[in-house]
Amino acid sequence: MGKGARARKEREAQAGQISAKQQQEQKSKRLHKVIGWLAALVVLVLLVFGVLYSTGVLQRHMTAMTVGDTEISGSEYNYYYNQMRNNFLSQNSDYLTQLGLTYSTIDEAMYTDTQTFGEMFREQAETTLRDTYALYNEATSQGYEMSEEGQQSYDDSIAALESSAESADLSPNEYLGQALGMNLSFDQYKEILWRASLGQDFYNNTQAKESHTDEELNTYYEENADDFDKADYRVFQVFFETGETDEETEQNKAEAKAKADAFLEQVTDEESFIRLARENAAEDQQEQYAEDDGTLQQGVALTSSGTVMDWVKDPARQEGDTAVLEISTNYSVVYFIDRYRDESNTVNVRHILLSSDEDNDEEVSQQAEELLQQWKDGEQTEDSFAALARENSDDSNAAQGGLYEGVTPGQMVTEFNDWCFDESRQPGDTGIVKTEYGYHIMYFVSEGGPAWKVNAESALATQDYNNYMDELEAKYPSTTNQKTIDLLI
Repeated sequence: MGKGARARKEREAQAGQISAKQQQEQKSKRLHKVIGWLAALVVLVLLVFGVLYSTGVLQRHMTAMTVGDTEISGSEYNYYYNQMRNNFLSQNSDYLTQLGLTYSTIDEAMYTDTQTFGEMFREQAETTLRDTYALYNEATSQGYEMSEEGQQSYDDSIAALESSAESADLSPNEYLGQALGMNLSFDQYKEILWRASLGQDFYNNTQAKESHTDEELNTYYEENADDFDKADYRVFQVFFETGETDEETEQNKAEAKAKADAFLEQVTDEESFIRLARENAAEDQQEQYAEDDGTLQQGVALTSSGTVMDWVKDPARQEGDTAVLEISTNYSVVYFIDRYRDESNTVNVRHILLSSDEDNDEEVSQQAEELLQQWKDGEQTEDSFAALARENSDDSNAAQGGLYEGVTPGQMVTEFNDWCFDESRQPGDTGIVKTEYGYHIMYFVSEGGPAWKVNAESALATQDYNNYMDELEAKYPSTTNQKTIDLLI
């Protein structure tokens, strides 16, 4: 082959190589464009998803649960979930602060060894939704119409939210967003509250017993006495220290046990127990045991737990019984006095809580005075007080008109308790009480029955409710859409 022919062949080969390279580059460019388009599409989808999610549109069209044939939207599921979380956070704020948990970190933290806080909130939300919609479904299937009292309670709750929003200079939608930590329209909120209110009103007026007979209450008490009884007993503690070695610890324990046993051998009655406590008190116990009541444990509920309470609850326990019980860090000498049914009187009260802190204390105090005066300038009835509570109270029972029934001595904080159980207290009395929670505008409704009877009535009412709900939940079975819930929470 001549030089010219070879040169031509080389040029053709080079041209072919260049052409192939150009084709590869063009393919690569097209591929990059396709990838770019896909990436842009993914970003757009995520952007649209985020917008829809943040506005609540997406949640409203997602089904999180069904109860019977009723579908529950993701936004409503979110509402109940946030209610469970917010309630828990507000009631346990000090405890959670000690644990270093906040609104944004609590969901993933462990509530028990096997369950996170978030899983616990889900469980509570789903239980509440099952009960709410089982009652709502049954009410609507029977053509039930809201009672006047139920309608008034619902209207007051809506008015209370509107009033709170106005005070905060926010629209109801904006106020809900801040209060709940989620996007929920005012119209949605009203629908959710209506369904819950209708179901509860249906139960209260068609199923709930006004009261149980004395025979029923006594029978329930006898079968569950440990849930109601209280006990009085005395305790003297002999502490021991953990040594540097096991042998040293055992020696310390043996000495403490010998001291406790020697104490017990000299006990002949309650007076001797009091005297021996003074004589045997360690240096850091002398001030406590100098008082006659230093060893006394009075009115302790048998629902309490622990080594001492297990001994106290023994059905064979008799007045004057004694024992030495080993606790983790001490030997406790115990003296049994009495076990009894709690006959202490209870009271029924309403209150309006206005939360305060150091920064706004004076302002809130004035608000409390103005609200009480507003009530006095009006009808001055329990119903009008309840309406004010629904509109203004910061307590969790605002929707119930601030009502606390069956309050027992010592149940509430000291200032609240002392006002309720003042011997001169009469139905219709009002006042303002300052506690660590803020200012309580008080309304005394009436005296209640004996504590054991009130508690037995409450327990039977709960039993009745649970039995009825078991029937309804069989009639209206529920399912959860776990994929949707995982996306929501």
